[in-house]
This record gives sequence, structure tokens and C-alpha cells, in this order.
Amino acid sequence: MSESPIKILVADDTQAERLVAREALTRAGYEVCEAFDGIHTLEVFARELPALVMLDVVMPKMTGIEACRILKARMQSDYLPVLMMSTKNTVNARVEGLRSGADDFLGKPYDTEELIARVEVLLRTRGRLRSRQDEHPSSPRSPTSVTGETTARDFHARLEQEFMRAERYSDPLACLKLKIDPGADGRDGGGEALTGDSALLRDMVEDHIRKVDIAFELEPHIYTIILPNTHFPGALAAAERISRAATRVPLPSRAGGRPTASIGVSFFPNKDTTSAAELEGLVNLALERASAEGGGHICLYQHQGYLYVPES
Repeated sequence: MSESPIKILVADDTQAERLVAREALTRAGYEVCEAFDGIHTLEVFARELPALVMLDVVMPKMTGIEACRILKARMQSDYLPVLMMSTKNTVNARVEGLRSGADDFLGKPYDTEELIARVEVLLRTRGRLRSRQDEHPSSPRSPTSVTGETTARDFHARLEQEFMRAERYSDPLACLKLKIDPGADGRDGGGEALTGDSALLRDMVEDHIRKVDIAFELEPHIYTIILPNTHFPGALAAAERISRAATRVPLPSRAGGRPTASIGVSFFPNKDTTSAAELEGLVNLALERASAEGGGHICLYQHQGYLYVPES
């Protein structure tokens, strides 16, 4: 019994461009699905689960750049090769595409033989990475719903990846860590498990971050969030947003009692941050200080810790 052909998603708002790609890929033995704008790309991807995505940079509703960031964030440590395409084959256009997480960039119009060659290289890379994962299998996971060693490993790998990208392209990067304080007085109630409350808390976190942000629940009710392309003001805004939202979450196990959140924030560039490990270390220190002051505090690490309580 022959194997099913590898599926490739071609996303382009121009029908003629999609047809050129479809014909070339079909001749090479691939199965092709299509999308005509950025939002449609996300919908088709969720339904078809292709092995590789070809993204046009300029599309309506959502650009290929934005779609790429969202797809990469959703896939976490599972490697999804993305080939960005654009008629703007300039250095700036290529750099922007690669910064968004794309694995390769192809200018249009392109030679179909070059297209197939680039696709083959990306799929070989995907195959090698999957082989390594098969040697060290892990359980299925999602960004904010899984705890334990596997998620911690995924978090550190993703933080390292995002830090390297930020450092290489001089982009900002922020890390936010929050601890839910369920006690009535806003302090940690001895680490009590919030049985039955976890889904509400996870939903609260997911509802108040961007699609491109990556959240991990590394310990029960302690969330670490990577915020790509986020300057100091954006990180502060995210922390305040989550802090206010936490006070509006009714906890069934506490008869409707509402928690507060202690939040630490670190970011790059910063003179004290030269590695992903240092970024993580500073956010841990920030959370420790915020938590020590009681629930509802935010601590920002910029050369030193700045502590305050956000306005409700």
C-alpha cells in the first residue's frame, strides 16, 4: 500500500499564483491545498494540517508575516517549515520574512525547479527533526495546559530560539511570569491546589495575550509567557491587563472568591540581559519580589527591580 502524498498549503491572494504553485507541486508528487488570505490560511491549516506552508507576504485580512508568526507560535516545538514568497525580493523584505519565523524566502516570479528544490530541503529538515523526536517521544502538549518536564524543555528551547532571533535582528523580546494568588488576602495560601479552577485560570491567561505570544504553565498556576517583538511599554501593558483580569475570575473552589496575580517582567535589550538564561533569571527574581509583597504586585526588571500595584 503506497503512502499518502505529502500535503502542502499554498497561501496567496492571486489565483494565478496559486495555480502555478499547484501545478509545479502536483507534478512533483505533492498534494496541495489552498488559501486566499491570511485568516483563511489559519482556517485551512487547522483543518488540513499540511507538512509545509507557502505564504505570500502581501494578503488581505492578515499578512503572510502575521500568519507566519501565529502558525509558528501554535506549533510550539513541532517544526513547521514555512516558505515565504513575495514580489518584493529586496534584502529588507527577506529579512522581515525571516524575522517572522519563516524558514526560507523565495522572490516572485520564481523558477518552479527552484521552488521544488527549496521545498525538498525544508521537508528533509522536517524529516530529520521528526526522526529525533521519535527517538525521544513526548506526550501531546499545548502551550498552557500541560505541566512537567516536557513542557519545561519545550519552554527553554523556545525561549532560546526567540532570544537568538531577537539578538540577531535587534528585535525586542519580553518575558512575563505570573503566579496566581488564590488566598482571600492575596497571599499564597500555602501552595494549595486550585482543583476545578485551572481551566478558568488558563482561559484568563489565553484571553489576555496575543496570538503570537507563547504561554507555558510550568508549575500549577504559575505561567511563563514569551512575548516576541515586545518593548518595555508593551510588556507592561500585558502585565497590567492580566493583573486586572485575574481579579475578575470567580473561583468555584473558593465559593466565588477572586484571586490576584503576582507578576514579574524582564525584557531584552537590557544591559543585564545577554542570554536567554539571564532573561529567565531576571523574570524569576522579579516574580519572587512581587510575590513577597503580596498579591496584585508587578515587578519590572530594568537594571533593578521596580515594584508597583497596577490601578484597578
